[in-house]
Amino acid sequence: MSTTSQAAEVPTRLEDFRVGQRLTAHLALPGATGTDTHVDGAALAAALAASDLSVGRDLAATWRYLAPVRTTDEILVETTVTGCRRTPDLEQGVVTRHIRFHDDDGGLCQEGTVTSLVPVRSAVDDEEARANRAFGTRAWATALAALLDADPAFRTETSTWDGTIGIGYGEQQAQFRVYKGRVLEAGTRTVTGATFAVEAGERDWVDLLTGPANDFVRRAMMDQFAVTGNAYEYLRLQAAVVALVDRARELAGSEGAHDAR
Repeated sequence: MSTTSQAAEVPTRLEDFRVGQRLTAHLALPGATGTDTHVDGAALAAALAASDLSVGRDLAATWRYLAPVRTTDEILVETTVTGCRRTPDLEQGVVTRHIRFHDDDGGLCQEGTVTSLVPVRSAVDDEEARANRAFGTRAWATALAALLDADPAFRTETSTWDGTIGIGYGEQQAQFRVYKGRVLEAGTRTVTGATFAVEAGERDWVDLLTGPANDFVRRAMMDQFAVTGNAYEYLRLQAAVVALVDRARELAGSEGAHDAR
């Protein structure tokens, strides 16, 4: 088994996971002999699965191999929880983590997502309790819509607008049907579809919505976010999107910080 060194214990049950929860640890490649040779990137995924950082039973994984890995590297692993929910029967949990591997020089050599099936302490429906950080879901959109309706900045920026804003969280999309400053409908789809959608990977949204500041515009300029649909309407409504992010950050913060470092 590969070895890890870390400052915090890895959660094992669904109730201990929260979206935005982060953990860093060092991972030594199994069988390393001190010889400076390159190994296939798949070795990191295998080492992770065999380490103390592994949780539950892996259901799916996707990886991007970005740089060679050496057997002499002590790999720094960053894990960020981007999704956690219960199975329909409430008897098990499903946790998705975004994982980054850095080599000895700090360079990003591999990243990807792993979705795992984890045990639960009790079979209870806690969807409402998790809604504030269940980004991209119907429950989250409904909770956020209530804040947007009460937000002067959002209402001012959309006071003459009639359309639908989409928020693409990975493969999920939440939509907000807006008419003259009021959110008429919120969910994962609306009758008219999105006028435009702001899309990014789950890790990018988590970093923005649980990070220290609303730096959406800076991140957008760095191409962390993409816009589909009517780009002109997006430019007109960019201030409204910033206000939406403000309220989404407020919503996420109301659940509290659960970072493990």
